[in-house]
Amino acid sequence: MRTQSTGWRSLPPVGPTPAEIKKAEKLELFEAARLCARVMQPTAAARFVLETLCTFYAGRPIEGRMLVWPSNELLCERTGLGERTVRLAARQLITMGILRAKDSPNGKRFAQRNAKGQIVTAYGFDLSPLIERQEEWQQQLTALQEHERENERGFDQITIDRRATLEVLNTLAEWFPRLNIGPLRERYERLAKETPRRSPSRSPEPFLGAWKALRGEAEAQYNTAYGGNECRQKDNNNESLDQSCNKEPSKCEGQPPRASQTTLSDLLKACPDALAYLEPIHNERDLVNEAARHRGGFGVHADAWGEGIAAIGPVLAAGVLLWVVQMQNRPAPGARPIQNPGGYFRSMCRLIKEGRVNFEAEIHKLILRNRRPRE
Repeated sequence: MRTQSTGWRSLPPVGPTPAEIKKAEKLELFEAARLCARVMQPTAAARFVLETLCTFYAGRPIEGRMLVWPSNELLCERTGLGERTVRLAARQLITMGILRAKDSPNGKRFAQRNAKGQIVTAYGFDLSPLIERQEEWQQQLTALQEHERENERGFDQITIDRRATLEVLNTLAEWFPRLNIGPLRERYERLAKETPRRSPSRSPEPFLGAWKALRGEAEAQYNTAYGGNECRQKDNNNESLDQSCNKEPSKCEGQPPRASQTTLSDLLKACPDALAYLEPIHNERDLVNEAARHRGGFGVHADAWGEGIAAIGPVLAAGVLLWVVQMQNRPAPGARPIQNPGGYFRSMCRLIKEGRVNFEAEIHKLILRNRRPRE
């Protein structure tokens, strides 16, 4: 590294000046300036002054340099900044190696012309480092963007773990009020306060393990409370749906799904409460259309609806939706109300597809139950 001496002020060390700089278009110069600002992070005033200096470049190198020579007065006029701010901004750009200074003996900025009016030399700011260091800054920007993406993935995982933990804690508090979840709740609140908000300057790495461990402990306590049964919508009356949820996998594997023989008439008799939300149904086309139109109001997402149609067909999927709505409005004796109809619909379609639920039998039970007087 060498030091450029002007005789009137000292400058920081700079790299060797190239013998010749290729001709660069002004657009390329502005792109390099924006890239530089993204990586080097100068102050807002310095970025404004840099972009303003780029506007003065005429596109022709002088003595192998991209020289511009606006006065401080002109820069203040173009930027609207004070002279002291312009001076500090220029000093920062030079110190960071974004610009080079070519100073005249008296410190003024100007160009010298020959007898033909051609510029032979000039004193001012050299914009050449913007082009020279463009590849270096591009590599740094790529590394910076990758780091930011890793941070985003980390913060996303923390958000997932935080929401899952909160959901588990709220569920335990609602269904198992005697269970002591105070320590888990305290750890959750402490972690929520200590975890930083999303920011490029903050790393989520120190908190990823803590949130993962907390979520694991909360889910373990949840599974223990439910006796290891992953089916939250568990009936307590030993009906076939409950039996199918708890059926041993060895008894269900390899069995093809049984085609449902449920008729439209049986479905309408079994689900009178669900039909109250729909227009009159005269055929299977009406059934599918009404189910598709109202499934959002029943809490069934489009993804779950599409999965159900792909698994068991549109007619049977529509029938399952009516069955879920009926069960939600009139739960089985001793059963908990359905809290998540969308998830229940999705699970029911999967069970029917796997042959683990006899939907025809479920409809027949609803018909028999509807004949009994309501309690």
